[in-house]
Amino acid sequence: MPEKKMVKATLEIYAPPTGGQAGPGGLQETIEFQFNPAELSLVKEVSLARHNARLAQHTSVPEFTGSRPRVLAMSVVLDKRDSQDKSVDGRVRALLSCCTPTESSRADDQPSPPWVRFRWGGFETVSFLAFISRMKATYTRFSTEGEPLRAVCEISLEEIGTTTQGQNPTSGSPSSRQSYVLVRGDSLQSVAFGSTGRADGWRAIAQANDIADPSRLEAGRTLLLPGVADR
Repeated sequence: MPEKKMVKATLEIYAPPTGGQAGPGGLQETIEFQFNPAELSLVKEVSLARHNARLAQHTSVPEFTGSRPRVLAMSVVLDKRDSQDKSVDGRVRALLSCCTPTESSRADDQPSPPWVRFRWGGFETVSFLAFISRMKATYTRFSTEGEPLRAVCEISLEEIGTTTQGQNPTSGSPSSRQSYVLVRGDSLQSVAFGSTGRADGWRAIAQANDIADPSRLEAGRTLLLPGVADR
């Protein structure tokens, strides 16, 4: 019986959407990990609010206020075992570049880092469009010339934000608008895409929330998302 070929985990790097584009841009690079992760950590959280009365004897029933993005964390080893392997430092730089806005997105006045997707065979639960919210590289081996030959990279991927739907999002009234709580790594572009499937609605979100500088968003802030009638 033939031996099954090991499926390698990969990280796909996409250009962020521009203009009225729905979804990510073109595939820019695929990093194939030489060694599959030994473990994956997946976290999903919800936001709950409690309205406590000062004289109440019991705690209040929590109110569901939203669902937070999935966060996938992993540790991968990059190694240069022979002259045929790609540069370790080059692959680390490719990962680091995912933590800063691309030149094209800045030129389009929609600053956004590249979008990424982790893939490992048919493991769909951990395969989603995301930002790299944290990347730490520890170099552990070097050549006699000072070239890094091995690096252990700790990577956190944060899912592109989704929104909580109002009862009647097309009415245009403030009470029926969608809302979203910002998390680290969000951009107005990603929030707009998560709520409507289109990234070009970010300007309406900025106007509705009096945001003068879209590149300076504070995690934890609740945004009102204009309904279809508002746009």
